[in-house]
Amino acid sequence: MTFDLLYSRLRARPALNGLLPAAHQLRDLAYLVGGNVLKLALGLGTSILIFRALGPGDAGRFTLALSILGLLSIIGEFGLRDAAVNYIARFSLPDPERAAAVARTFLAVKFFLSALATTSAILAAGFIASQFYPGLDLADLIRLGAFSLLMNGLLAFVVVVLQAQQRFGAISIIGVLQTVVRAAAILVLFLSQQINLFTLLLLESLVPLGVFIYSLRLIPRAFRAFRVPSFAHFSLLWHFAKWIAVAALASAIFLKLDILLLSFYRAPSEVGLYAAAFALVGKLDVVKNAVVTSAFPDACRRAEKSDLRLYVLPSLRLTALVSFSALPLFAVGGYLIEWLYGVEYRGAVAALYPLLVAFLIGLNAEPVAYVLYPLNKPRWIAASDMLQLGFSVVANLALIPAFGIAGAAWSVLLTRIVALGITFVLVRRFLWQ
Repeated sequence: MTFDLLYSRLRARPALNGLLPAAHQLRDLAYLVGGNVLKLALGLGTSILIFRALGPGDAGRFTLALSILGLLSIIGEFGLRDAAVNYIARFSLPDPERAAAVARTFLAVKFFLSALATTSAILAAGFIASQFYPGLDLADLIRLGAFSLLMNGLLAFVVVVLQAQQRFGAISIIGVLQTVVRAAAILVLFLSQQINLFTLLLLESLVPLGVFIYSLRLIPRAFRAFRVPSFAHFSLLWHFAKWIAVAALASAIFLKLDILLLSFYRAPSEVGLYAAAFALVGKLDVVKNAVVTSAFPDACRRAEKSDLRLYVLPSLRLTALVSFSALPLFAVGGYLIEWLYGVEYRGAVAALYPLLVAFLIGLNAEPVAYVLYPLNKPRWIAASDMLQLGFSVVANLALIPAFGIAGAAWSVLLTRIVALGITFVLVRRFLWQ
């Protein structure tokens, strides 16, 4: 039975008619989730090997190094990803050559900024380690992991083009390939007893580089061929990205702030416990990423407010449907932590449930906020993220010193609630008033 026939039969039932998401949303989600199921299994397996091999102390140092690198990755991002998806998706049908030219400009800028991010991380590693985290021996870890900023930046170019073209099957192939290669390498390291902080950080660069080289065959040559001038559409991207860069900076700090402050106030072993809870909830990102990857270009292709109003309700139906898949974790999450990672990670349960609720709030709110992109409201996107960051700083500073990992998790949850309120106010103002 084909997908369209099955969907039409479900829609024919009065109890379901009007409650189901749009057919294209479910189809796009099916493409992405199909590959993500394998990614979920392999990602969970590799996280078990890593956390068991490293122990809470080294797991905390590994997580901190990746968080610092994630913060520095904003140099290579600078809001251009969202701007590129927005314009490539918008031009794909009416003007394919212009869409290809925007993609080539994005590639040139992305390479330059990602290389700058790598260089900055290498040069700043010693200062960051000595000034903020003395005694943790982080400098060499940051320098080794810095090359991942360049490799992931190149791979992000391919994903952006495919996302803008709504080629979700190809995106799924890339994600599965990256997960399979990484899982195989970690398994080899585990069996040979070579899992350590340095080999894991080396994989963070080698795996995306190999996948990038392979994935170039999946996008049209016109989108990646070198042509002069290389920065022809930089002003177009910059006009949109300059505000998204502010939002991206705020978002990047917010996403890493809990780890950075927890590492500052608490021992690495406690950071390792928090990382275990975060890793378990993070496995649900394979579903969330499928939703937001398909939702963003869908929203960007809609130019009229009436079309965007028709986007909001089906989006909420879809995310509500997906949210039900996470509910069993409230019952078994604590047992999973101990069973998967070991009894030494039992303390991670204190952070698990607030992080899970925060995940569900973000899953439902984020796709709706995408209507601000085709409405050309980048200033409001930046203002929203800056408000969330300000609240997050206050919440983390108030809760982490007193409550440790539980305080970090609750600060994430409270910030997500604030973000939900801001999204509701902005969407209501620009679409219905």
